[in-house]
Amino acid sequence: MSAGNYNKSATRDIRPFFDAATLEEALEKAEVRLFEDQPFSDATEFTIEEQDTAKLSVTLRLNLSDATLASGSVPREKLILAVTAVNTALKRTVLVHKASLAGSVPMEIPVPPEALERLGGGSRMTLDVVICLAKSAAKQPGSPFMKGHWLSKKSFEIKPPQSAEDFGVEPIGDEGWKAMSMPAKTLYFVQFFSGANEPATKDKPMARVLIHEDAFNRMANGAAKIAKPLQSFLAAEIPCQILAASLSEWKDEAQPEPKSPLASFLKRINRVQACTLPQLRVMVEKPGMPQLRAILHADQATVRLIAEA
Repeated sequence: MSAGNYNKSATRDIRPFFDAATLEEALEKAEVRLFEDQPFSDATEFTIEEQDTAKLSVTLRLNLSDATLASGSVPREKLILAVTAVNTALKRTVLVHKASLAGSVPMEIPVPPEALERLGGGSRMTLDVVICLAKSAAKQPGSPFMKGHWLSKKSFEIKPPQSAEDFGVEPIGDEGWKAMSMPAKTLYFVQFFSGANEPATKDKPMARVLIHEDAFNRMANGAAKIAKPLQSFLAAEIPCQILAASLSEWKDEAQPEPKSPLASFLKRINRVQACTLPQLRVMVEKPGMPQLRAILHADQATVRLIAEA
């Protein structure tokens, strides 16, 4: 199992509430645990492998003392504690916990499995724990006054390793497809640029993938039964199109370039069966690429996900 990698400390925002400055660091010692067999950590960034996503069991430990709350200039009964989980790619936010600080403060706050499911499994997620004003108050210089003004905050980012296969995915509606002289209900389209056998870089996308917005929205809805089977189907079909479009770039090579999309695709294939680059070329050159498609769908467990939907 992959241990979290600490990359940087929490981003510090400048708050104008000098009258409530004693509460600013109230959550500084908050910790998170990603897996049941791991200790809590105060690191703010974690990288987890795809195969570990199903094992996620996320719990927050606040380490928030009554003395800290009592020392603040804002009475604790006027404050609330809130925990949110966000997947920006899916444009989805889940409220994990919200409670007044007038009473006892929970030592630990688990993130429910259903919340992780709604956020695509939890492998691309930011957890925000905040102390904020429960109700609006009269404006006073240096004091929070608007409902929701936060006085203390800590964020934890969970993300997968940077993949060499990454490419832009954009939703597009009926009119956009028709403007491209394609049927209004086209499912997806792959526009390959170049660089399949070059080290991946963020500033030079290898390809651009368009997906019909209706399908994209269904995939973004983690609760939809079709979401996982559709993601699996596209995760197998799109690489087939990229490999076919890029064949001229690598057909004469004996090995893929390290950290290239081609190397990443070949690694996926080898999870199912042993395959060299020349063998991959033979599969891509076969009309319809039946064997390659079968291997990539096996890698993505497409049949199982359809059967479970």
